[in-house]
Order: sequence, then C-alpha cells, then structure tokens
Amino acid sequence: MNDMMQRLVRTGVSIGAGFIGTKAVEAIWKATTGDEEAPTTDDDQATLMKVVAFATISAGVSALLQVGSQRLVNKAMSKSDKDSKKDNKAKQLGRAEV
Repeated sequence: MNDMMQRLVRTGVSIGAGFIGTKAVEAIWKATTGDEEAPTTDDDQATLMKVVAFATISAGVSALLQVGSQRLVNKAMSKSDKDSKKDNKAKQLGRAEV
C-alpha cells in the first residue's frame, strides 16, 4: 500500500474514532448526569466543575481513541506490507525455478 493511501486510511480512522468517541462521551454524560447536553461556558446553569469535568473526560477519551486507533492502523499496515512482500517473494521464487 502506498504512502498516500496509508495517510488517507489513518485520517479516516481518526475521524471515525473521534466521531464515535464524541457520541460515547455525550451518551455517558447524559446517562450519568441526566443533562440533555454537555455543559458549555455560555450555559448559566452549568457549574465550573461540570464544565471542567466534561472537558477533562472528553480530552482523555479523545487522546485514548486517537493513540489506540493509530496503533491499530499502523499494526494492520505493517502486517499488510509483510504479507504483500511474502507474496512477491513467493512469486519471484516461482518464476526463477521455472
């Protein structure tokens, strides 16, 4: 797989992981606090503690998903590269023997 394709796959996986992480954090927040939406700094009802807690949890989940997804993509890419090199090597040996 060429370098450009790897970059596109990594970008797509990061975007997908970020979207899933955002939805998961929002659902967990709603289930835990009962609030319909995440607190914002413009919200007069939100306490500073809620805003800081949500920001910290969101950042932590985002970082974990980004690192985890990139490691999985790298692992899959390196395995794919090894498999393709094995196939090429086997084909070359087959031709040389004939």
